[in-house]
Amino acid sequence: MVTNSSSEKKTGRFPAWAKILLGLFVVLLIAALALPYFLNVDRYRGTIAEAIAMQTGRRVAVGGIRARLFPGVGVTVADLHIGNPPGFPSGDLVGAEEIRVNVEIAPLLRGIIHVNSVDLVHPKLTLLTDSKGRDNYTFAAPDSASSSSSSSSSKTADSSSGMSLDQIDSINLTGAEIVVGSVIRGAAAPLSDTKGINLKLHNFAVSPMRMHDWKSESNLAGVTLSLSGWKYPIAFHTGKFTLSDGKLDAQFVADLATAADIKGTVSVPDFEHSEVNFEMSASLLDIDKLMDVAGSGPSDSSSAPAKPAAGKSSLVAHGHINVEKITTKPYSVGPANVEIRVYTDRAELWPISIGMYGGTLQLSSRIDRVTDPARFTANVQMRNLDVAKVLDANPSARGKMSGTGELDLQLLGSLSDAWKKSLSGTGKFAIRNGHLPGVNLAGAAQSLMKMSGVGGDTPFTVLEGDINIASQRVASKKIHLDSPSGIVDLGGSLGLDGTLDYQGSTTVNTAAALGSSKVGSVVGGLLGGRAGKITVPFALEGTVDAPKVRPGKGAPSFGGSSASGSAPSSTPSTPQNDVNTLKNLFKKY
Repeated sequence: MVTNSSSEKKTGRFPAWAKILLGLFVVLLIAALALPYFLNVDRYRGTIAEAIAMQTGRRVAVGGIRARLFPGVGVTVADLHIGNPPGFPSGDLVGAEEIRVNVEIAPLLRGIIHVNSVDLVHPKLTLLTDSKGRDNYTFAAPDSASSSSSSSSSKTADSSSGMSLDQIDSINLTGAEIVVGSVIRGAAAPLSDTKGINLKLHNFAVSPMRMHDWKSESNLAGVTLSLSGWKYPIAFHTGKFTLSDGKLDAQFVADLATAADIKGTVSVPDFEHSEVNFEMSASLLDIDKLMDVAGSGPSDSSSAPAKPAAGKSSLVAHGHINVEKITTKPYSVGPANVEIRVYTDRAELWPISIGMYGGTLQLSSRIDRVTDPARFTANVQMRNLDVAKVLDANPSARGKMSGTGELDLQLLGSLSDAWKKSLSGTGKFAIRNGHLPGVNLAGAAQSLMKMSGVGGDTPFTVLEGDINIASQRVASKKIHLDSPSGIVDLGGSLGLDGTLDYQGSTTVNTAAALGSSKVGSVVGGLLGGRAGKITVPFALEGTVDAPKVRPGKGAPSFGGSSASGSAPSSTPSTPQNDVNTLKNLFKKY
């Protein structure tokens, strides 16, 4: 017997008192887990929904409620929906798949529901603004009538249930989604959709609801932002979001698809009266990739911002964007910076300043939403552009011209898929103190200069003209080139598709063009003192990438000596037989 007792001790069996304690613990655990199923907490569903509705002034729908004791005393709600206010489309301001609520026990004994925490699983927040500037997320104080009604309802609810909702200490959002949109023709039109937000909100006072007292923080890493019409979302690498004393601040680093990496800050001084201030910067912006991302999404005119109603214009957002380098094949420019102001009825960009090949491009623009589709105006000014550097970036244009360029242009158009049809504008351009390497003035005059041995490099003091944009073409009544060798005048148009249609003439100073060469002496003898200039008509056709110079309408004409740069005579002189001989020379070339 002694041997058996010693054997039981060696096997390490539980003593009797341990078995009793373990049994009691299991019974209590089973009771605790089973107790919520015997408590009919779902009978408070209407009371809770009515309390929230009274404080928010919104329609509230609450799913089935189940009590639980672990990991804390509270309830689990199957789903929650807080609707939009009157005057907005049907739908929810807030929705969630599941809500876990932890409450304090002591206040319950006094008929007060004090919530320690609310965990919302996959909640969705939809923020809408209509054309009058109203939103669905501002909780206005109820008027006296509604206050009286709410007070009466509250007393009724309190008397029937003996419970009242006090405060929510914190709200935790896991995997949240925030949709921002406009109300268009009575329906909600999403403009942006942000997913993957994990947010903790503190001091959520319910009676009364004071958004200014809310406090919140969130890590933005992993959050994505989808914009209406964009092919890919904006992905946030790092970032932090805070809300305190009614002020919202955020810092972030985000990937604009493959077009740019953006660093930025966003600030909203008063969350209840949103006016966004922002600063953004990028080291590189690829316009080609950006256009692919922004232009490949679904085209839906219904998602466009609503046409604002007539009324007071108010500022919505204001900020600056700086980019060190902007590329669009084969060109690269920068740095660039722009100030942006967004109002309820328009957006203003002024000025956009871009460093460009030794010069500066400045552009100011305004986009008005008072028309459908929205229309834009823009003023463009270019100064000190190095034309040779611009053309050097394009192999097909490399070495074709040099000089210092300038441009003044006013544009008007609409923001739609048919923007080319609506585009119009006027302006002027000039290129000063340049060369046309490998190009003599034009047409038959070039043949004459080849005979005279003059090289293929035409210097000029100015190349200037007017600009008139309409019907998808850029037209010029007169483009004038002034060179020591003569002048060129032409008029016509360039299509937005790259097609060329110009008619013009070149007037060559024979003395400058022919010089003292042997052929020049022969031609000079033929002409004698009767013709100091030769005017040759020509046509410029084809495309920008493959231009074609053809003989123009009419035959070359010959005029008397005059100063360089004067307009050619409109009446061709009557040539002598020796001049006819010169014409025959042109035909050979």
